[in-house]
Amino acid sequence: MQQHDKIINMAAKKVLAPQGLFRQGTSRTWLDDNGYFIIFVVFDSSNWSKGSYLGVGIDFFWEKSESLNDIFAYSYGEREKEFCEYSGNDDEFQTKMEEFAEVGLRKVIEYRKFKDMDYAKKCLEQKVSNIPENRRFWEVYDLAMICFLMGDFENGINFFENYLEILQGSFYAGEVFIEWHETFYKHCIHHIKPYLRSKEAAQKMVLDMIKRRRNYFNSKPSFKKMNKEIFLLH
Repeated sequence: MQQHDKIINMAAKKVLAPQGLFRQGTSRTWLDDNGYFIIFVVFDSSNWSKGSYLGVGIDFFWEKSESLNDIFAYSYGEREKEFCEYSGNDDEFQTKMEEFAEVGLRKVIEYRKFKDMDYAKKCLEQKVSNIPENRRFWEVYDLAMICFLMGDFENGINFFENYLEILQGSFYAGEVFIEWHETFYKHCIHHIKPYLRSKEAAQKMVLDMIKRRRNYFNSKPSFKKMNKEIFLLH
């Protein structure tokens, strides 16, 4: 491990670990497990310089396309700090990384409010409304899934049908055919839509998605500190 990586880990451990976050293996990512979603604080590296960016986001545990199911992606959140370069001054970099970690912790505390699904739904609705219609994609899918999870069946159906229209209209980017968009559309038609016959069936479908994805991460050594309990609605 290089010196700047050691400093980043020390700063994150000092600030984030006491608040219940755990490090993903030996990476520069720290995780906060919240049942149906996870919050990640990532000290992103650069291909050109030693140092770090800071990103904080939420990823929901319901399934998406196959390529996204085994990683964490920004379902909500964004980069919070631009690149801070390590110049060789350990004390200066330590101070900056502790500042980064404090920013990350404040966002974690804010994002933990998503445990209240009504609050989460309002935030996702606001996010969708802030995005031009021609740029909406996963945001609408996430809205559908959280509606199904919380038992808001009619709104879930409306958002899901809207998402299918968006997905079907995105098969081509100009002259280029996007194969995985068509593949996921077929997945939605054959493996999601049949469960949308009742509020209870839709809710169980999303719960099963969450359990499968949580089980996948629980099977990985780098997630050994993740909660092993089966997620249940309260």
